[in-house]
Amino acid sequence: MTAALLRVRMESGQIWDDPSEDLLFELLSDMERGEEQFLIVERVADATGQTFAQVVRTDAGGYQVEYREGDEDSHFQALTEDKRLVHSVITSWAFELPGWRDALPWAPLRFTNYR
Repeated sequence: MTAALLRVRMESGQIWDDPSEDLLFELLSDMERGEEQFLIVERVADATGQTFAQVVRTDAGGYQVEYREGDEDSHFQALTEDKRLVHSVITSWAFELPGWRDALPWAPLRFTNYR
């Protein structure tokens, strides 16, 4: 038995190891139907938990797609209403295929620390 390379976590707590391209599409469809609000795809080998891609369903019915590759300065976001584009980006990120970075207009995601 080999260790998982990828792991998907859903809002509901459901976990899927090594998801297929088809499963990722079905999970996005679950979000579209309102059954889930977000999903996170992680590279299992990254022990820091700082390398991931995630999709959040927006209040307007679109998708906020994010990826992070290390510290908070490496966290980016993009918005789209196109589920098929989201699927293409998430799948390409997960399987390390070229072109996903050029598919959406990425902007740095900054969190403000309130004290």
